[in-house]
Amino acid sequence: MMLRILFLPMMSALLILNASVASAQVASVTALAERYPQGSIGSAEIANQALGEVSTAREQVEQEYQNERAACFDRFLMSACMNEAKEHRRTARAAIRQVEVEANAFLRKDRAAARDRALAEREVRSDRSRSIPISGASREGNAPAGDSRP
Repeated sequence: MMLRILFLPMMSALLILNASVASAQVASVTALAERYPQGSIGSAEIANQALGEVSTAREQVEQEYQNERAACFDRFLMSACMNEAKEHRRTARAAIRQVEVEANAFLRKDRAAARDRALAEREVRSDRSRSIPISGASREGNAPAGDSRP
């Protein structure tokens, strides 16, 4: 009887702890998703900032997963608790991944645009250098009279 009295409050405390860890994880990922909604990354500076926050959020999610996992070892239904912890981590990673993909896509497009601009500038410079006239018989297509090439 005494064991039952001690067991129930301890189990409810573990459930509350597990719920609070999960809610903290959801809050941090939700805050990241709110700061960078889809289509909001419009400059390289914002994309780099988002990638920095993504790595921080990913580390936080992994730490929280380890904490949840450690709490599961004390529970009677350990496998169900582990599955729940894995599901929390999976959903958090998916939300983080969306921000990461968008930031990387913007940076990739930005680098391609810069590469295209540099290529266009080189072509303009090379066109200018080709347009400088060089005088001479070989330039005009007339070979010298003494040259008899087939």
